[in-house]
Amino acid sequence: MDVLPDIHPVTDAMPPLPSRAARVFVLALALVLDAGCRAPTPAAGVTVLLEAPPDSLDDRFALTAHGQRLAQLISPGLLTFDDASRPVPQLAESFRDVSATVVEFILRPGLTFHDGSALTAEDVKATFDSLRDPKLGSPKRERYEPVDRVEVVDARTVRFHLKRPYAPLLAELSAAILPSERAGPGGIEAQGTHPVGAGPFRFESWPDEEHLTLVPFEGWHGGKPAVSRLTFRVVRDETTRVLELLKGRADLVVNGVSPAVLPALRKASHLRVVTKPGTGFTYLGINLREGPLADVRVRQALCHLIDVRPLVEHKLHGLAEPASSMLPREHWAFTATPGCGYAPEEAARLLDAAGYPDPDGPGGKPRLSFTFKTSTDRFRRAVALVMKEQLAKGGIAVEVRALEFGTFFEDVRRGRFELFTLKWAAVMEPDLLRGAFHSANVPGPENHWGGFNRGALKDPALDRVLDAATQASREERRTLYAEAQRELDADMPVIPLWHEASVAVVSSRLADFEPSAHGLLLPLAKAREVTPEDGGTP
Repeated sequence: MDVLPDIHPVTDAMPPLPSRAARVFVLALALVLDAGCRAPTPAAGVTVLLEAPPDSLDDRFALTAHGQRLAQLISPGLLTFDDASRPVPQLAESFRDVSATVVEFILRPGLTFHDGSALTAEDVKATFDSLRDPKLGSPKRERYEPVDRVEVVDARTVRFHLKRPYAPLLAELSAAILPSERAGPGGIEAQGTHPVGAGPFRFESWPDEEHLTLVPFEGWHGGKPAVSRLTFRVVRDETTRVLELLKGRADLVVNGVSPAVLPALRKASHLRVVTKPGTGFTYLGINLREGPLADVRVRQALCHLIDVRPLVEHKLHGLAEPASSMLPREHWAFTATPGCGYAPEEAARLLDAAGYPDPDGPGGKPRLSFTFKTSTDRFRRAVALVMKEQLAKGGIAVEVRALEFGTFFEDVRRGRFELFTLKWAAVMEPDLLRGAFHSANVPGPENHWGGFNRGALKDPALDRVLDAATQASREERRTLYAEAQRELDADMPVIPLWHEASVAVVSSRLADFEPSAHGLLLPLAKAREVTPEDGGTP
């Protein structure tokens, strides 16, 4: 379930404010702190702020990051992924490859759903049969095309029979497991409005899109969570989110606060800022279909003119890691590649060789001109303007066009761009490389949404490597993905920028919370609520 594509503005996380506005804002926050005007917190429970409401709590239909992450708290899957993107058992006790086309899962003993019914292999089969059923209409149905059938061996054992070897399947088997009576089309409404699962928290209420309440599930296999109630509130405005934290009316925000205001939050005695290297991937997209950008030398020149270091240091306040690949450094399939590096002299040589000499020396007419599309999000626009300045020094003129997100994203999906920036919210399954760069995944009439190869890279050699990786063992996949990353390093279909850190602002009412590298909310199951009697914030 790692494919959280950049289809939702929430993936544009942590937008720093412009410098002057940031100084004014930080001063205002300091005054709030000095005034000590925190309002009383609720008598019990933990309040989590979200930037946007979930699109669905039924994981079969949830496509946004918030929808999927909230669904995981209620209805987790057979497995999940650790911070290095390795699959680890969740509702399953273990899993193994019986053969190249059969994967077996054994469930933990004594699993129950929130309604008290037992969770068995029949529920697992019903869940995945529903995901594959065209009558259900799940937007994730095509992900299960390699599955031929699901077999119940006994109450705790289920086997997935595949049409062909398909290593990325494990990523899709993290889908939420539902009671069999809710899995079919007839259960869509009930699961969508009052979801039932076997997760650490059970559904209590969802009175409107701004508020959602969950309570701990005593039957959770990992033990009842030590939080009496989870209240999720949608607060779209960042200033309001920060003030709610400062006033003690909220206890957790994950990846929803600007780096520019974190120093002020760190001064608050009742708050702590916790960070972890993240898997979100920000990149510069390039249209390879025609014109100068179809020449790899021009793409490499652009890469040599972009200096990521000052962007990471000043715009992201160090809360990011420069990227050389879509896969973060901590990923099990990551391999180091030479990359391009900041080298203006080499960029000039490449542009000369490509037939775009400097017409009249530095500061005169440009060698080339491009449009650079981005969203109206102030951080993404600020990043585009910095890159415009960097490219201009190498003789590349850029016109930045900031568009409303829906318009911007529609242009990207339809190939109406020369340059753009976007972010993948989380990168877990390395088969995402195939989705993003395989020739078969260039957007078109047949794969308008599913085609993530938006720049239209067509490299038959890379296609063969990525296809082979879907049928290989773990070690073979590591070798193949290393080859793929080296090939992408040479092709430069996108320019990797950075992997943003996962940042949580946590109140003293919430102990033992450590952020997930992927921005997941599952760490709440292991966190602990601190009451006034325990010495927490009153």
